[in-house]
Amino acid sequence: MSASMGLAAVRRIVGRVVATLPVLWVVVTVVFLMIHLVPGDPIVQMLGDGATAGDIAGLRHAYGLDAPLGTQYVRYWSGLLHGNLGQSLRLHDSVLHLILQRYPYTLALTLAAMVIGVGLAIPAGVASARRANRWPDRAIGFASLVDCPFRTSRWGQF
Repeated sequence: MSASMGLAAVRRIVGRVVATLPVLWVVVTVVFLMIHLVPGDPIVQMLGDGATAGDIAGLRHAYGLDAPLGTQYVRYWSGLLHGNLGQSLRLHDSVLHLILQRYPYTLALTLAAMVIGVGLAIPAGVASARRANRWPDRAIGFASLVDCPFRTSRWGQF
């Protein structure tokens, strides 16, 4: 590989990374706004209907939810950039800790799904190619067509 090809590859990679930054900003901003636009108050749900106004105000202050929306947004970005994903309101634990705790299971499921998928797809593709434009080819094509929307929405429930 010549030096000019290597430089072109680096430029392309840098260009792709730079192009993802606005997308990342939009996604993070939309997630932040969605969290604040969901109906209901998470603090009232945590404490229950019998909570006093003082308890609600104290917990809202503890989580920083009493700050103006702009301040919360800056804190949100600061936390993300420093690896602090915040505290789970429901589980009272660090969100990063909860993600890392469950990541090995997610990875195992992903690898198992890939092994099963490849283990089924390669023989099906070979069988389909060997019997092109005949009923096995059409049956495998139809099965894969039906399986596409089913896969993402239902296989995980089994």
